[in-house]
Amino acid sequence: MSQRALLIVIALLIGLLTGLGAGVLAVVLHATILSAATWAGGTFVAVTMLLFKICELLR
Repeated sequence: MSQRALLIVIALLIGLLTGLGAGVLAVVLHATILSAATWAGGTFVAVTMLLFKICELLR
């Protein structure tokens, strides 16, 4: 059980970092704050769900 919890935390942290990177990249490319937040949120959800699916398939 603890290994599964660790994988979930790792997936969330990777999703958070990629979302932050997407938001920063959008701001650097002169997007509006709302647009940058949209890109960051979408990237967070997509990467986190992808990692959850990969973890599920590896079990």
